[in-house]
Amino acid sequence: MRFRKLGNTELMVSEIGLGCSGYWGDKAFPERKAIGIIEKAYELGINFFDTGHNYSNFHAEPRLGRALKKVLNNSPRNKIIISTKAGSKAGYAPTVADNDTRFSDFTAEAIEKSCIESINNLQCEYLDVFQLHGFDKKTFSEELARCLQELKKKGLVRSIGVNTHFKDDLIFVSSFPEVFDMVLTDCNVLELDRYDLINMLSSKGIGVVVGTVLAQGHLVKRKIGALHDGSYLWYLARTILKPTTRDFFRFSKPMRKVLSSIPEMSAAQAAFSYILQNHDISSCIFGTTNIKNLIEVVESSNKKLTDLSKKKIEDTFNALNLHLSR
Repeated sequence: MRFRKLGNTELMVSEIGLGCSGYWGDKAFPERKAIGIIEKAYELGINFFDTGHNYSNFHAEPRLGRALKKVLNNSPRNKIIISTKAGSKAGYAPTVADNDTRFSDFTAEAIEKSCIESINNLQCEYLDVFQLHGFDKKTFSEELARCLQELKKKGLVRSIGVNTHFKDDLIFVSSFPEVFDMVLTDCNVLELDRYDLINMLSSKGIGVVVGTVLAQGHLVKRKIGALHDGSYLWYLARTILKPTTRDFFRFSKPMRKVLSSIPEMSAAQAAFSYILQNHDISSCIFGTTNIKNLIEVVESSNKKLTDLSKKKIEDTFNALNLHLSR
């Protein structure tokens, strides 16, 4: 596993980070298996674990805390980068829409309370990365900025970030590098139009972490979940109901065919390797409930696409003429 600096912070994050949300945090997924995923990820070199206060109906964060407690029995706290989010009040993100402020609270009081609760849930002393979840520039205020800086001064958080998929909000964040240290947004080979924005954020010292590198699983041929344990139905519901995921489903076939044809690595590895060639991206977040998939993706950190394979991916994206970034 290779590591990269997160913006202007002192944090060195693994190129592949583990997303601890979704079906991984669901009560229907056995905790023994969930903890096994965390332990294997750390064994493979992942030091960056990302979750959210509201994920999996508020179940993912304390589950990650229990898992990391076992890891920290044999490792010092500073070897692990723990990231979580605040602001969302609903136990699950709205499925039929991408943004709904009725489910959020970005008042300074709510954000500070969430931070303290997260530290308790995660049993981690402090948070390495603390993000505003589903951030909307309309909710930003001087009071909130002071609150975030105060959390840093108290030693409760080491860096402040924003999790959003909206271009206008990311541009807004880029104007406040003195407040925000990083962003977490989506990017994959169907969203290469996002690169200009990512490069601009990085040029201002704001670290960039990306998710949805497999376009919610639609860039690989196999199922993204297993029918026997319920995960397939969970992901199928998201594909049908969420607008952005429907877009990935509609446009993924030509790119999936190209990724599958690359001889030097698997389709999933090619999707990650292409994104990781952009050194303005610090880490790619990936979630899974399958050890085999975890190992496959981690191996992409040490793989390199040929120039021919990169050109095939870029030509396919250009031919699709996509602008999925919002």
